[in-house]
Amino acid sequence: MTELPTILITGATKGIGLALVDRFAPMAGEMHLVARNADDLKALQSKLAQNGCKAYVYAADLSQKESVDQLVIDLNQSMNSLHLLISNAGVYLPGQLLTESADNLDYMIRLNVLSHFDLVRGLYQKMPRGSHLVYMASVASKKLFTGKPSYSISKHAQGAMIDAFRHELRPLGIKVTSIMPGPTWSASWEGVDFPKARLLDAQHVANAVWHAWNLPPEAVMEEMVIRPFEGDID
Repeated sequence: MTELPTILITGATKGIGLALVDRFAPMAGEMHLVARNADDLKALQSKLAQNGCKAYVYAADLSQKESVDQLVIDLNQSMNSLHLLISNAGVYLPGQLLTESADNLDYMIRLNVLSHFDLVRGLYQKMPRGSHLVYMASVASKKLFTGKPSYSISKHAQGAMIDAFRHELRPLGIKVTSIMPGPTWSASWEGVDFPKARLLDAQHVANAVWHAWNLPPEAVMEEMVIRPFEGDID
C-alpha cells in the first residue's frame, strides 16, 4: 500500500478502542473514530491533532439502527476509501436468561451483532483489494459463560456473522480477522479487586491487532484468541 491508510475504529474512546487509536494513529493517513459521547470524541480528536494525525469523529449510538444508518451515510460522504475497519464497539450486560430484563439480549444483539452487520454492508464497497476488516469479538464467541449467557449468545451470533463475511469478502480481496480477547481491563471491570496481571491490558489486544494487520498480503490471521495467563474469569 503506497498511500497512508484510512482507518475506522468504533468504540474509540475507551478501553480496547482507545488503545487501538493510540497504536494505529501514528501510521494513519486519516482516522475516522466513532463513539457514543461527543465530548470524549472531541477531546480525542484534539489530542490526535496535536500529534499531527487528521481525525474525523462521529458521535453515534450504535444500538439504534437509525443512528447506524446515518453513520454509514456520513462515512460514505467523508471517506474516499477505507483500508482498515476495526469493528470494536460492543457491550456486556450481566444476568441470567430466566431472571434478567427481557431487553438485555435484544440490546446486545443490536449492538454486538446487527450494528456491525449494517456497518460492513454499508461500507465494504469503499474497501479496495488488500484492505482489512477486524472484528473485536471475544472468547465468549466460542465458549458459553454461564454467568453471562446473553452476552455469550450475542458473541456466538457475531462469530457466525464474521465467518459469513469472511467467505463473501475473500473474493473481493478483503481480509477478515476475528480477535477474541479474554477478560481485559475496561469500564466493565471497575471496582473489582483483582491483581493487575489477572486481566489483560488493552494495549496487549491493540498490539495483537497490529501484528495481524502487518502480515504480508498473501497471509491472513483469521482468528486470534488472547487470554490472561491464568485463564478466563467465569
